[in-house]
Amino acid sequence: MCDVNVRQILLVEDEESASKLIKQYVDRFCADCQCVAFSSATGAFVWARTHRADLFILDIQLPDYHGTELARQIRAMPEYRFTPILFTTELAGEELSAYREIKCYDFLVKPFTEKQFCTAVTSALELGRRMEMRPSVLRVEQRQFLFEYDLKNILYIESFGKRAVIHSLAAGRVLADQVSGYSLTRFLELAGPVGLIQCHKSYLINPARLEKVDKQQWLLWLRDCPDSIPVGEKYQGNLREML
Repeated sequence: MCDVNVRQILLVEDEESASKLIKQYVDRFCADCQCVAFSSATGAFVWARTHRADLFILDIQLPDYHGTELARQIRAMPEYRFTPILFTTELAGEELSAYREIKCYDFLVKPFTEKQFCTAVTSALELGRRMEMRPSVLRVEQRQFLFEYDLKNILYIESFGKRAVIHSLAAGRVLADQVSGYSLTRFLELAGPVGLIQCHKSYLINPARLEKVDKQQWLLWLRDCPDSIPVGEKYQGNLREML
């Protein structure tokens, strides 16, 4: 079991000399970091599914498939939707497109100096720390009362004009609480950048509970939720990022 206070850096680099050098950089400047290295995208992806990574450093050219494709697989996992990704490459071209499409944090063009590497990694890890400080509960005021919902237990929120219904799980039961005075935009702000996503003009969902999407009828299903939820055309891009 890894120490929760140690930052896990997952490095994917097929050149042994480059991998060794990067690990030396990490050891020298980051006392609370552990660098786990793989030479293939396949091995790295398997590790990421069963461990926790705080930062990904991916080479673009890998022996089995491109680092950009690995990044897309990583972004499809809810726990890594906003985890910083750094690309390393010898040609500055493909990573620029990936920067926009996959939302990687930065890229380093080989050969890079130790100072350039340390600056990029330090900045990326700091971003990761800020993202971890997101709210763990959704706080809703109704008259003189304050209600708190654990974000991981929220299934979805449905809007009906001036009122909304929060569907959540409690003691194995699905609850539907009506609240007033909150827009879906306000709920998104309160939940933080990774708490909820909008899939329809009238619906927010908990992305961690997404189980299935029907792209023909544009309906989705959530774990522990018996009802299907529609996906509006305007918000299909939100789902594509996850899939």
